[in-house]
Amino acid sequence: MEILRKNLMIRASAGSGKTYQLSNRVIGLVGRGGVDPERIVALTFTRKAAGEFADAVLEKLAKAASDPAERARIEEALGGPFDAMEVLEKVVRALPRLALGTMDSFFTRVVRGFQYELGVTGGSFELLEGPQRRAKLDALLGGLVSNALWDEDAEEFLSAFRRATMGREQKAVVDLLLGFFNEWQDKWRERGNVLLEGLSRAFGELPEVDEWERSKAKMGMALRSAAKDIEWTRKGQDEAMEKAIGAFEKHTIGSGSLSGATGFLKGMMEWEGDGQLVLKHYKEVVPGPVFEDRLRGLMKLLVGCEMAAAVERTRAVLGLVQAFDAACERQLRRRGLLGFDDVKVLMGEWLKSEAGRLRREAVDFRLDARYDHWLLDEFQDTSGAQWNGLRPWIDEAASDDASTMFVVGDAKQAIYGWRGGDVKLFDTVRDHFSLQPESMPVSRRSCGAVLDFVNRVGGNEAGIREGFGAGLAARWLAGWERHEPADPELSGQVRVEVVDKEEEPHARVVEILKEIGVGEKQLTCGVLMRTNDQVVELADRLREAGFQVIEEGRRRPTKDHAVGVALRALIAWLANPADRMERGVVAMSPLDGELEKRFGGYWQARWEGLLAEVERRGYGGMLEDLVVPLRETISDFGHGRAMDVIRALEAFDAEGDGGPREALQAIEGLEVAQEPGAAAVQVMTMHKSKGLGFDVVILPEISDDQVPNAGKFGIAEGPDWLLQPPAQWVRRQVPELREAEERWGESQQYESLCLLYVALTRAKRGLFVLLPQVSSSRAAGAWASPAELVRSACGVDGRETGVVCEIGDGGWLDEVAASEMRPEVARPVLVNANPLRSRATPSGEKSAAGGRKAAFSTSGVRFGSEVHAAFEAVGWMDESEPLFPVGAGGEVVRELLSMAEFQIPFERRGRRVELFREQPVETILDGRWLSGVIDRLHVHEDGRRVEVIDFKTDSVASAGELRSRYEGQMRSYRRVMEQIYPGAVISCRILAVALRRWVEMEGKNA
Repeated sequence: MEILRKNLMIRASAGSGKTYQLSNRVIGLVGRGGVDPERIVALTFTRKAAGEFADAVLEKLAKAASDPAERARIEEALGGPFDAMEVLEKVVRALPRLALGTMDSFFTRVVRGFQYELGVTGGSFELLEGPQRRAKLDALLGGLVSNALWDEDAEEFLSAFRRATMGREQKAVVDLLLGFFNEWQDKWRERGNVLLEGLSRAFGELPEVDEWERSKAKMGMALRSAAKDIEWTRKGQDEAMEKAIGAFEKHTIGSGSLSGATGFLKGMMEWEGDGQLVLKHYKEVVPGPVFEDRLRGLMKLLVGCEMAAAVERTRAVLGLVQAFDAACERQLRRRGLLGFDDVKVLMGEWLKSEAGRLRREAVDFRLDARYDHWLLDEFQDTSGAQWNGLRPWIDEAASDDASTMFVVGDAKQAIYGWRGGDVKLFDTVRDHFSLQPESMPVSRRSCGAVLDFVNRVGGNEAGIREGFGAGLAARWLAGWERHEPADPELSGQVRVEVVDKEEEPHARVVEILKEIGVGEKQLTCGVLMRTNDQVVELADRLREAGFQVIEEGRRRPTKDHAVGVALRALIAWLANPADRMERGVVAMSPLDGELEKRFGGYWQARWEGLLAEVERRGYGGMLEDLVVPLRETISDFGHGRAMDVIRALEAFDAEGDGGPREALQAIEGLEVAQEPGAAAVQVMTMHKSKGLGFDVVILPEISDDQVPNAGKFGIAEGPDWLLQPPAQWVRRQVPELREAEERWGESQQYESLCLLYVALTRAKRGLFVLLPQVSSSRAAGAWASPAELVRSACGVDGRETGVVCEIGDGGWLDEVAASEMRPEVARPVLVNANPLRSRATPSGEKSAAGGRKAAFSTSGVRFGSEVHAAFEAVGWMDESEPLFPVGAGGEVVRELLSMAEFQIPFERRGRRVELFREQPVETILDGRWLSGVIDRLHVHEDGRRVEVIDFKTDSVASAGELRSRYEGQMRSYRRVMEQIYPGAVISCRILAVALRRWVEMEGKNA
């Protein structure tokens, strides 16, 4: 392989060493091509893969610099000599500035550096990730729903919601909305109004939805009249026909009542209107041309009305998504608060308008002077939005003589279509740049036995064709090559078993682990599952059996273990003390005994006592105090889950003020990333195993569900339209929908084969596959499932249990050394720890006399933010007129500042005074680190006098209540100013928006 070819594409099969080739490319560009390392961009999809890539470059250079044999091997791959030490020095010096990372992080870096050129002008760019982003979106959603419920002009929103949820009114409003936004928002942002116009073009000629209700009785009577002339071939057929016609008459549009039809009804619904209609109820019967003509008219109207309802629902969904996206644009993106998806869309804006193209050209012009060489890893997982962002750079690199392009990936490992990955881009890039891909079919990971089985399954043309169809078989096999081991002498074993349907597969996993000596031998073992729930369930089972286990992926501490569930219930009860269900969960947990010791048996006393502790130590500290005494009763695993929750709440506490409802939001959907670690057994999903390898792999959950599952067909997609699809029987009658579903189905099938391939190729020497037993009631014929493909490769039907396939030699385990037994080392005696300085915020210094915190209100938070943003826009009113932001907050501030008593403090009037708005402060008070932001600060005459002004939107009854609530916060601000401006006269005042008055705090010092 000519690794330094100007433009190169590699198809790298699993375990074939693509990281080796990527690192060679970088070393060759620098060592043989004289390229500055900072002019290279190497992008992959995970931080872990990026880290491995960087490590590979440095390790190879370090070895080459010290070992002539290693340097000779690399020089052979590069086609000539290079100075390893010089290249290593160049790379190390440039390391902090190298663009070696994930595609998302690179896009984020570009946006951060060119935010104004790319149209982000509302504030400094901040990336929203994880819980922080979810909290912002939840607040926006709450505001959207709240406004819709109370705004007199919101009838359009509510009407759209009713249409969008037709037939699903029983689901929670927020769940439905979140589902719409998660599924549709990215698609709306990519194509916007084009989708609405496309709907009109594709499905413009449709009847009104209500036409069915007006006509169905008449059409039913017409069918009955025609049915009188049918010559029945068996007794009871006339009754079956009456039942079928009655089903039509009872049906309402969107109800789904006709799904699952059988007999005459099914035959009538599946008839496409061409050819003779033949129905069957025990025996066949031919209704005749009159009946056919009337049925044709009924079905045309019925299908048309169902399609009209689907189009109406889709327009409503797009309307809701458009409203939500507009709120995101207004409240987040314009202020520089972007998520990774926003960044990707922003990078592709150049395709949508001339202004966007010109902005992007300005960015590209400046980046062309910085980057010349592009390396793209795992290209099969690239999404359309990501490719749109990359395309101008790759086009330039491919055509410029001084630039290069390198693309590596494997279409057989395209398992991320569900999150936007488009495997067809691999072919698009190949054809666009006229590339001849190099192939890497030799595996450096797996032994011959494992690869023999991989070849049997992946190259099983007959099995793929029979189960998944000729089209998919042709597509899959076009990219298939027979896999070969790099070391033919490496021994190993594959065993496939069919597990009795009455036997629990997890029990068999335990037996296999004990049989092969996992934990006793120096073996790494991966047990790969389909879902996160299965991962958690099996991991707990293996721990009970005595194995050292760690789950890889994302754990959910408040949902996947009893300790976390109890802690979440406690916070939920604090947020709503009337919730008996949450209180009951706490009462049944070990927390109950500790609460009784501290506060007694009365729940009101417990509630008040816990909130008092929250005021002193925060939510994280309060929970930690409860958990510490229970340490002996909680397993190490449970204690880990508890600490996950406590750490999340400590982070919440550090952000500032918040009540129990906000605290509950902070942990409600908590997910914690978890790396595999060094445990003997690692349990993870098949998706998460990609890129990893294990000595032994066990697959206990190969899916036997047919693919695709039509029930998961949530969005029908055409060239310029999207549709929330109607029932399957309707889709079969509409060519555009039938084709869209076929495309979707093929992509689901292809991805299921890719996932199976990924799972099978993680094993180095031992592969154990457990298949479910096939029920005797399953009809003979094609069955499109991954498990059935494995059965086909083994030549069995899966009805008999036991071992159905063995390849290789189980004696390979004798070659594996036993695990080293480490002697126990006495624990060192530690001296008393010096506590770290605690951190606080002025807003956390509220006086207890101010009462408990107000209940959380998303509309109140939004209004408060708008008010602060409006005041932040005000400089000196006698020097420049402020430009107030649009919104309720802006209008209130405009009204206040029209009054003389509020104008004076906002005027300079020729005085020597410095103005600071939204001024951050950091200092040490009483041994604690205090962080805060002063809304407005006036420093007179070089610090002789200081005014601290804070804006509050609290709904209070009196100035005294507000003064009591915030006296601690303002006292902290005063003390900070005393440290910064010693001897200054300091005054603190609050502008109480709800009271329309100034509230003086404490009085002036002298």
